[in-house]
Amino acid sequence: MSEKNLIYSILYDYYGDLLKDNQSNIIDLYYNQDLSLSEIAEDMNISRQGVHDALKKAEKSLMEYEDKMKLHYKYDTYQKAAENIIKLCSTIDDVKYKDTVDYIIKEAGKIINEG
Repeated sequence: MSEKNLIYSILYDYYGDLLKDNQSNIIDLYYNQDLSLSEIAEDMNISRQGVHDALKKAEKSLMEYEDKMKLHYKYDTYQKAAENIIKLCSTIDDVKYKDTVDYIIKEAGKIINEG
């Protein structure tokens, strides 16, 4: 799956419930189920062009939701920050800070595993 396709699949996880039912269904079938536009059109008994138009509208809506709410951006930022904290902690080798470093790593790990 290309990075562009992956982003729509990810954004669908965040905002899919905000889409119209047919748009949500089309995004899911196209990006998560890997059906072609023609297959979706046949399944939904609409034209391929209708599927294409609904898909483009849904993609636009998902990007607009992300632009406004930034849920994925925040998640990604927190992930990277937590990974950096763990990396930095691994450079501390003073025995007297071992318990504190272990605790910080554990807490940063919780952030990473929340996703």
